[in-house]
Amino acid sequence: MITEKNTQPVDFPLNERLQSLDNTDLYDLVDNLLEKKPELYQLILEWFKEKQKTAPKTDANGDLASLDDNLLFEYWEDARRIISEFNEYGGGPEDAEYEAYGYLNNISELIKEGNITADAKFDFLDEAFEEYNYNNSGFEDGLMDIFFEICQTKEEWEYLVKKLDEHPSNWRKKMIMHIQRKYLHDDEAYLKERMKNLQYGMDYWDLVEYYDEKGDLPKALETAEEGILKGEGKLTELFEFLSEHFAKKEDTANLERIVHTALSRQSGKKNMLDRLFEHYKLMGDYKSAKETLLESFGFTSWHSSYYDEYKRMKEFLKDRDWKSIEPEIVNKIKEKNLNDYLRICLDKNMKKTVIETILNQASPRGRLGLLNDDGFDEFADKLEYDFPEKVIEYYWQKAYENIPGGNRKTYQDAAKNLKKAKSIYMDILEDETGWTERFSYLRSEFKNRPAFLDEVRLL
Repeated sequence: MITEKNTQPVDFPLNERLQSLDNTDLYDLVDNLLEKKPELYQLILEWFKEKQKTAPKTDANGDLASLDDNLLFEYWEDARRIISEFNEYGGGPEDAEYEAYGYLNNISELIKEGNITADAKFDFLDEAFEEYNYNNSGFEDGLMDIFFEICQTKEEWEYLVKKLDEHPSNWRKKMIMHIQRKYLHDDEAYLKERMKNLQYGMDYWDLVEYYDEKGDLPKALETAEEGILKGEGKLTELFEFLSEHFAKKEDTANLERIVHTALSRQSGKKNMLDRLFEHYKLMGDYKSAKETLLESFGFTSWHSSYYDEYKRMKEFLKDRDWKSIEPEIVNKIKEKNLNDYLRICLDKNMKKTVIETILNQASPRGRLGLLNDDGFDEFADKLEYDFPEKVIEYYWQKAYENIPGGNRKTYQDAAKNLKKAKSIYMDILEDETGWTERFSYLRSEFKNRPAFLDEVRLL
């Protein structure tokens, strides 16, 4: 009689066999694995590092620096492989970039523990600068962050200065001066280099900060004064430093001089006029404050709030002055920023003007193709109880314009606007029939657009 054999494989008792190995056999096993899979070396180092966290302080802590030194170069080798390739091609895949930053983050965390030896740091800087000097990978900022983190002692900062100075550039000179000033506290070296490099406003500002930190206010003021006349580019910090100083001293003449210089140099004009206005206001000089406030308004730009400027003038100016100038101010705001103009209209209870304006803006002609713009929704939402039918039309027009020739994104915008229209039908007008009929007609009109029907299926 033939019996059926059991063909089920028997599990190999790996855990038991590993536990039965003596030290010599375990070493041979690990050595064999490392020979065949060298990448396991990093995992083994990380395993030992985890063990160190629970080991008594008297046990094997002499190996900690050596362990971190080795991990440093393991992580760097992985990061360098990617950075080197990015240097060759001027960039690379996003997932590779993310991976490299992961390794650099590992290095950063390792540095924070403070166990890396100075020799390892010097060797790392040598290797890392080989990639940094190519300046074509996009990792330069990330590497520089690591360089600044790894340096702690005077010798390490001096070594970083040496590496930066091997390939001179204006940027590297700035970094060297920053290190000399902030970390090496080498005033002589910093001043010698800084005095040779005073071209831009921010160069002068760096020197102003130095003198100010040293408590040498006269030199700081002298340098700032020179900077606002000779400096190129951004001068904002210099003008703010001087204006704040003279304002505190209640030195009107010098403050006026600084502001006029800022205007002539086209630097932070509105900000400086605002500072002068506050000074006149504090000094009780209404006439000068009024003139400066109006001049400041002329420099209001698209990224400022005309509405805030309007309220500031209304609050400060005397009634007679405000009444004479308000119409002109409102007209200018209407030309420059329609949203801020509408906010003023709401303050004046000009609700009909607001609703007619936003309806016009929601139309194809008014919106000029900005179909996803919701900049006027704030006004529609405030007027839904006053003009429910018109607010429905506002949202309906916005929704409709997003459907013909649309895509999934525009259909989502349409659904958002239809949802708002529905809430007014249902909650304010209590007209469920009106909503159902109009929405059904819309669905029928675009029945051949399944993606649109999918986006509005829950309405």
